[in-house]
Amino acid sequence: MAESLEGLPEPKVPRRRGWPSAVWIVPVLAIAAGGILAVRTYLRKGPTIHITFETAEGLEAGKSEVRYRNVPVGRVIDVRITEDHLHIVATAELTRGAAALAVDDSRFWIERPRIGLGGVSGLGTLLSGAYIGVDLGSSTETRDSFDGLEIPPGITRDQQGRRFQLAAEDAGSLAVRSPIYLHRVSVGWISKLDLAPDGKHVAIEVFVQSPYDHDVTPHSVFWNASGLDVSIDSSGLRVDAQSLATVVAGGIAFEQRPPLVDEPPAAEGALFSLYQDRAHALAPPDGLRVTAKIRFHETVRGMGPGTEVNFEGVGLGYIDKVTPTYDPVTHELSYDVIAATFPERLGAAYTAMQDENRARTPAQTLQLLVGRGLRAQIRSANLLTGQAYLALSWFPHAKPVAIADDANVWTIPSERGGVDQLEQQVSEIVGKIDRIPFDTIGESVTGATRAARDLFGHLDRDVTPEAQKLFAQAQLAMTALHDGLTALRDNVAAPDSPIQQSTKSALEQVERAAFSLRTLSDYVSQHPESLLRGRASGEPKARP
Repeated sequence: MAESLEGLPEPKVPRRRGWPSAVWIVPVLAIAAGGILAVRTYLRKGPTIHITFETAEGLEAGKSEVRYRNVPVGRVIDVRITEDHLHIVATAELTRGAAALAVDDSRFWIERPRIGLGGVSGLGTLLSGAYIGVDLGSSTETRDSFDGLEIPPGITRDQQGRRFQLAAEDAGSLAVRSPIYLHRVSVGWISKLDLAPDGKHVAIEVFVQSPYDHDVTPHSVFWNASGLDVSIDSSGLRVDAQSLATVVAGGIAFEQRPPLVDEPPAAEGALFSLYQDRAHALAPPDGLRVTAKIRFHETVRGMGPGTEVNFEGVGLGYIDKVTPTYDPVTHELSYDVIAATFPERLGAAYTAMQDENRARTPAQTLQLLVGRGLRAQIRSANLLTGQAYLALSWFPHAKPVAIADDANVWTIPSERGGVDQLEQQVSEIVGKIDRIPFDTIGESVTGATRAARDLFGHLDRDVTPEAQKLFAQAQLAMTALHDGLTALRDNVAAPDSPIQQSTKSALEQVERAAFSLRTLSDYVSQHPESLLRGRASGEPKARP
């Protein structure tokens, strides 16, 4: 085998070149580009955070963004359910430039379309899809796990202004994002609304934007401006509203209570009371409160907690509660009314009473008015709705009562009247009307009408024709007699003879008789009923 290869020529091997083949250029460029992209991605990549929500409605892994002031600062890379299956955890990667967002007090929420009484928000997500919104915190401590908010915060930290606290008896139609008005200009909104920890009132947090937050002073008053304020007085019907938004979604307005003076702005977080309307908000301060007690021995329909107590036209307070009571001795059911009164609303009159009775408490000072005839009475405030009010008025002829001497309670005797007296009088009138025998009277009138109709029918049918015939015959006889006597007077007797004179006198008498009969005939023809009733009084007598 070796010998057979000896005669063969040596193979020629080509030398290697110094540069690789061009076929390797494309893979090298691809590797380089991939490396550059990897380095750029690493350099741009920020922290990874985990946000827990109640629901992940609208979020999509790899698509939904994380935005700060509507600028993308990250992306959701995973959405999963917690082990207890109660929450959703969204994992998001922030950009390196947004690493400062992952601090302890930052807040995250899902921005999606929302429609409520406070307005419409998140409409932009209809096209872009839901995203996670961020409110940057002020802490320097970083973290990677957060509890997300179910609704967007009422105030973000980049908004300029201040918060104030309001205490209200009820929320009415108010809601988060309801507007705040100053002189009908929107200057803020409700940022938080919830039941107070004690459960006795509603705690409302409002945010007033800068520079209008400096208009909130310690003497500012807030009131519920929701809906329409309709009133009817001597000037006619009046309808008042802050804006169309308050009619639909509710709102709050505020002003400074007169007299207007320059005051420093109220401190952030200052607490104010929320009044039910502008009239109550701008009313003079209530001042000292005196409890009044009144017992009524009549119905208290139309009265209840909140009913006005009015003293000679001055709103002195309101009713706290109405309690039925029973007296086992007299077996009578009565009603005890407890009212809150504010005597300082009487102004100078109450000041003068205090100066006159310095040794007495306010309740004892007011108790002296009972000895001068002051009484409590239920009066109607609206006849259509049946609403009533408690009136304190003077009754000079009221029965004297023993004046109570309680240092804390103002005891006022009651006087029947008002609604109860009006109802009693109406009831008595209706009772008297019911006792009138309308049926018997109607039957009597019907019988009398029937008898009169029969009588006149008899006169027209029987009496009148016969009477007319009689008078016609008498008229003919008188005419014939007159003609005969006239002929006798002309042909027989001389003008100056006695018989002529006698005849003339007889003829005159006959003429008068004929005229009377003619008049009687005409009258009976016109008034046949006179044959039964006689001539009516006041009719003139016929003269020849």
